[in-house]
Amino acid sequence: KKPVFETEWFNVEEVSYDYFNARNGKPYYRINSPDGIIVLAITREDEILLVRQFRPALGKYTLEFPAGNIDAGETPAEAAGRELHEETGYSCETLKYLSAGRLMLNRHNCLLYGFFGKPATKDPTFVPREHIEIIPVSFVEFKKLVLDGTFEQSAALALFALAEWKLQQSPHQTGVG
Repeated sequence: KKPVFETEWFNVEEVSYDYFNARNGKPYYRINSPDGIIVLAITREDEILLVRQFRPALGKYTLEFPAGNIDAGETPAEAAGRELHEETGYSCETLKYLSAGRLMLNRHNCLLYGFFGKPATKDPTFVPREHIEIIPVSFVEFKKLVLDGTFEQSAALALFALAEWKLQQSPHQTGVG
């Protein structure tokens, strides 16, 4: 392993494997970043909590599920609760761990832990960050946003399917609300 680029959010390292070295001597590069979380949170009004924020990598605003990095010394569940509250001002009595998976297996080595929470309740003292807008949407609205290409976060769609499979019903039919 040889570090070739480093930022406060990630680093890139050159890695050597016999298989890749045999391929015309070209190096292979891996992106290392902290593990993260993503939360599918449903309000008492049966709305999915989305956040709208500017993503410099894409040069545009995106709609996403609340998500973020796991800080040093923090469990994935603690990070899920913290990120949900930091980004939306909501919290859930329980956040159910659904699964962990990887994004872009060809370049990244971090894990993304998925959580489901219902009912999400707003903290009345919460002051939103200037750069994050909280957007609760109905399940019908969410489906439209996905189908028209407005909602692009693939990890969120995987989490939505996982919630349905693991809960054995659609996430909005869990008896709370």
